Amino acid sequence: MSAVLTRATPPGVWLFVAAATCAFGGVWMSVPLASVLLAERGEAPALVGLYAASVWVTALVSAPFTPWVAGWFGGAVKLHRLAGLGCVLALLGLSTNPALPFWFLLGPVLGLSSCFTWTTSDAIAGAMAPPGREGRFLGIYQTFVSAAIGGGPAVLWLTGVRAEAFAASACIILVGTLLTLAVKEPRGAVPRRMRVSVPRLRPVALMMIAPAGAAVLCGSLEGVAGAVFPVQALGLGMSAAAAASIVVATGFGNVLAQFPVGWFADRFGTHRALLGCAVLVAVGSLLWPLLAPGLAVWPLLSVWGGAAGAIYTLGMVRAVQRFAGPARAMGMAGLNTAYLLGGAVGAPLGGLVLQAVPGAGLPVALAALALGGGLALSLAALRRGG
Repeated sequence: MSAVLTRATPPGVWLFVAAATCAFGGVWMSVPLASVLLAERGEAPALVGLYAASVWVTALVSAPFTPWVAGWFGGAVKLHRLAGLGCVLALLGLSTNPALPFWFLLGPVLGLSSCFTWTTSDAIAGAMAPPGREGRFLGIYQTFVSAAIGGGPAVLWLTGVRAEAFAASACIILVGTLLTLAVKEPRGAVPRRMRVSVPRLRPVALMMIAPAGAAVLCGSLEGVAGAVFPVQALGLGMSAAAAASIVVATGFGNVLAQFPVGWFADRFGTHRALLGCAVLVAVGSLLWPLLAPGLAVWPLLSVWGGAAGAIYTLGMVRAVQRFAGPARAMGMAGLNTAYLLGGAVGAPLGGLVLQAVPGAGLPVALAALALGGGLALSLAALRRGG
C-alpha cells in the first residue's frame, strides 16, 4: 500500500482520506435511519422512497455544477468544508424529529450539502492520484469510503434507531470537516478557468458512456439498498435494528471488494469485471429475501453490496485514467451526476415496486436491471478497449 503513495502524491493525503471517511460515514448513517423512522411512523413505502428521492434529486441537480461552484468558493477543499457544515445543520434539524413537511425541507438541504461533500471528495482524490497508479490509489480511497458507508450505520447499534441519532451523524461529519483545515488544495482538483463548448464536451461525452453508465447502475442499486431494502426487511420479519443494519452488511462487502475487483479488471478487462459484478447482484437480489430473517442473509448481502459498489469504482477509475485537466473536472462531475441520477430514480421506483408488487416483484426487477445493465456496460467497455 505504501508503494502506491509516491513522492508525486500531495501531502496530507491520509488526513484527507480520514476527512472523507467521516463525511461519508455521517451521511450514510442517516440514510437507513430516515427510512426506518418514517416507516415506524406509519408512512407508506412509496412516501419513504419519495423522501429519499427529494435528497437524491437535489444532489443530482447540484452535482454538474461542482467544478464551477468550487471555483467560486476558492477551491474544492473550501467547498468541501462549507458543504460539511451544511450537512451538520440539516442533520441537527432532523434530530428534532420534526413534522413531515419539515423532513421534505431538510432533506433537500442535506442532499445539496452531501452532494458537494461527495463530489469534492472524488475530485480531490482524483487530483491526488499518482500518475500510473490511479487504480490502486483510488482502490485505497474507495476502500475507506466503502468502510464509512457500511460503518456509519453501525453507529446506530450504539445510539439506537431514534431521531436523536441524527445528532451523532452530524458530529461525525463535523469531525471530518475540522480535519480538512490542515489539507491544502491539490493541483488540478478544480481548474481555475474552464470554458465549456460543444467541441469540448463532445469527446468527453463519448468517453463517458461506460463510466457514466456504470455510475447510473450503481446509484440505482445503492439507492434501493439504502432506502427501500430496510423497509422490505421489516416486511420480511426483521427487527428495526436489523433492517437498519442492511447498509452495514452491504457496505462491509463493498470494503472487501475494491482491491479484488480492481485486480480482476487489470488482469481480465473492465468489461468482464462489470459483467461479473452484475451477475452477482442479480443472484443476490433474488436470494436474500428468501433467506431473511435468517443469519445466512448477512454474508449474501455483503456479496451483493461488494458487487454493486464495485461497479461505481470501475467507472471512477476509468474516468480518472481517461481524462486530464478541465476534461477531468467535467468527467468527474459527470460521473457523480450519473450516480445521483441512478439513486434519484432507483429509490422511488424501488418503493413503488415494493408497494405495488409485494413478494417477488422487487427482487425480479432488480435482477433484470442488473443483468441488462451489466451486459450493456460490458459491451460498451469492450468497444472502447475495456
